[in-house]
Amino acid sequence: MNPRVTEFLDHFRKTVAECERFCYAARATEFQTQSILTLDALESEIAELKAKMVETKDEDAANCLLSLSLAARALSYELKMWVALKDDSAASAWDSLVEAQTCASRAIRAHAISDHLERYVERLEVLERVLFPPITFMSLSMVIRESRCSICDSRYGECDHVKGEVYMGEMVGRVITKADPLGTSIVPDPANKHARLVAISDGDAMRDLLTWRLIPPSQDEGSTTGL
Repeated sequence: MNPRVTEFLDHFRKTVAECERFCYAARATEFQTQSILTLDALESEIAELKAKMVETKDEDAANCLLSLSLAARALSYELKMWVALKDDSAASAWDSLVEAQTCASRAIRAHAISDHLERYVERLEVLERVLFPPITFMSLSMVIRESRCSICDSRYGECDHVKGEVYMGEMVGRVITKADPLGTSIVPDPANKHARLVAISDGDAMRDLLTWRLIPPSQDEGSTTGL
């Protein structure tokens, strides 16, 4: 491993360990909020070092730093989840949990430095089950007419980049530019956990499926899913 990355790892691990101690509901919100800021600053440090690794074309180091950045972001989102729950913002808390799960999974995929996060992903799945009610997920079916590579902007499939793989510190995404929607369906294991049923009809009103509160008429017009 690059010596500069090895040296940075000690700072990274100490910072993360300090912030992890606040990932509990009982911890005071002000410490959780400060930890989020600390992790944001850590991400900035990682980005600066990663840029230097890219300049020297050290792909392993760049990919390692991407993984560390995603790991720090996952922890930050978990802290945001705890803060949102204490602020009685259930929808925001759910979105933060989903982002934490996504970032942690991507960190594992980005580099072997984050293989230990498998247990963290399992922890987040436990939190999903115990902190939130059962979720009804939705999936959008579509025919993709045109998409592009997030790295080189070529038509997806015409370059050598593969979605989900990492190249020089960047994870490839498939950017859909043209598609024909076919419809939505209920699924047990969605690709995107943000796509969920958010409310149901309860007589003359709508009921929020996370909080079980009735939604004022001015807020429920035309919105029954998270799609």
